[in-house]
Amino acid sequence: MFKQAWQRWLERRLPRAAQVRLDQRRIFIFPSGYGFLYVLVAVLLFIGGINYENNLILGLCFVMLSLFVVTILHTYRNLSGLSLRAGASRSGFAGGQGALQVVLIAQRRAHRSLWLSWLDQPPQEISIEPGEESALWFNLPLPRRGRVTPPRLRVQSRYPLGLLRSWSLVALDQACRAWPRPQSTAQCPADGGDGHREVARAGQIGSEEFQGLRAYAPGDSLRQVDWKGYARGRGLHVKLFQEPANGRLWLRYQRLEGQGMEARLSVLCYWVLRLTRENRPFALELPDATLAPGQGDEHRQRALDLLARHGGPR
Repeated sequence: MFKQAWQRWLERRLPRAAQVRLDQRRIFIFPSGYGFLYVLVAVLLFIGGINYENNLILGLCFVMLSLFVVTILHTYRNLSGLSLRAGASRSGFAGGQGALQVVLIAQRRAHRSLWLSWLDQPPQEISIEPGEESALWFNLPLPRRGRVTPPRLRVQSRYPLGLLRSWSLVALDQACRAWPRPQSTAQCPADGGDGHREVARAGQIGSEEFQGLRAYAPGDSLRQVDWKGYARGRGLHVKLFQEPANGRLWLRYQRLEGQGMEARLSVLCYWVLRLTRENRPFALELPDATLAPGQGDEHRQRALDLLARHGGPR
């Protein structure tokens, strides 16, 4: 009950956002263990100074307490003004790990000895100078297929004296995609292939007879780039081939009848990876989405992302 109420309070006070700037509403501060010991020593000095009417001891007590109050301000300022932005992500297979990038931005002042971590992982330390940006990567376990959101990021510091601990629990609007875990099968769940070959239209990218060159476009497979021509100063071009229009393999979800959804997606994932390694063009058909024929690493990435999103939020 208390944990749920605490989470609801955090969602209201610190909502999820793509970029967060730490201020007095988002920063918490509390004495550390050394801070409590420090205050205890100051209190004992005060009692001793009163008991023995010793002004020197009382003066030392007041100096210690004044230093403690000033440290509160400096510990808070070390986090105040720091901005955190959701960065890139690295997907992975279910049961493995992905990674998320967090970008830290120092605008007006330096931020020293910051410790960042998910709530259940070892922290990473970083310091940032004014006007700089720095990025950290955090591993994220992927227990299931689909979109996996991280827990709140704990940002904390005990700078400068370690007497107090200031922290914030930041929720960045980012997530990792967990692809299905590959499951090998001997039978490829696809239509098409060598038994359905026809002459292709000119200008398609494939793996058969060389047809010519065209200018490189973002997303083209790097395997098709004419690197020799590029080295000779002819510019960046892509090789064009003649390929059978209907000779591509169509990986179809419906061909895996009698299996559960996750098992079907795992088999399709295996064949996406295998056909990519063999540099064979393929297409993918799911009940709610279709990926046009293609090949290469970019095409593999789109196919895996499509499998990860199937049956869930996009």
